[in-house]
Amino acid sequence: MYTDELTIPDGVLSDPDAFEIMRLWAAHEELHVTLNSDLSGGAEDFGELLSDLFEHAARMFAERDGQSVEHCRAVMLADFMERVKAPKESIEGGIVDTGETTKSH
Repeated sequence: MYTDELTIPDGVLSDPDAFEIMRLWAAHEELHVTLNSDLSGGAEDFGELLSDLFEHAARMFAERDGQSVEHCRAVMLADFMERVKAPKESIEGGIVDTGETTKSH
């Protein structure tokens, strides 16, 4: 079992209004996701979150792999566009009884 948690970003714990948005785990060769269903806004607002996540990931891969951010963005976007054309049928989940999170895996 993996027990090393990722570092909480600087400044998060000093904000009394901070909250966790999602957790992602890779297990049994599948992605396991927990989303906070108390997020304000709607599905149309989730694009901003995905865009910010995309940019963070592009910069991480660029730094880690010694490639340009532009190259990493292009590779990631091309793969994303291919995958959203044919979503996995195995995605399942629902809102947990507490109303606090939505789980998918």
